[in-house]
Amino acid sequence: MKVQVLSIQSAIAPNTHEVVLSVGTDTQKFIFTTEVNRVGEHLLQTTRGDRTFSEFFKFNQRVAMNVTNLVVKYYNRETVNLPADVGVLVTQETALSKQKPFENNSLADTESQLPTAVDGETRQRAIAILEQLPEAVLDEAVKFLESLYVKCDRLQ
Repeated sequence: MKVQVLSIQSAIAPNTHEVVLSVGTDTQKFIFTTEVNRVGEHLLQTTRGDRTFSEFFKFNQRVAMNVTNLVVKYYNRETVNLPADVGVLVTQETALSKQKPFENNSLADTESQLPTAVDGETRQRAIAILEQLPEAVLDEAVKFLESLYVKCDRLQ
């Protein structure tokens, strides 16, 4: 089914957008949230769709990425021409049938793999970077690292 972005509008909550999509003959609405975090001298911008968006496009990651890229452009006040074709939605079966097998079977066997610990050198380099941050941005860096921890925890 053909997927098009019909509209992107600011939603009520700050840094959120309502995105209306045409999926075949149906219309779907999703909420996207953009977060901007300062890490040192850099701003890190992340935009993601709500849980229903993630579930809906679980097997259509390219389409999801195309939609998200348009929301990012809109957030950054770049020109977005709508309606915009963003891809073709395929069924779970079709998506899975197109997956390529792992070349190395040991990589595919994730059940027997233990999480790898961060080696000492990498840990020390990360700590050194954090210690060099000015006090004014240290709280933001900690918040950012905490958000990464929470997001990684959700993935597990």
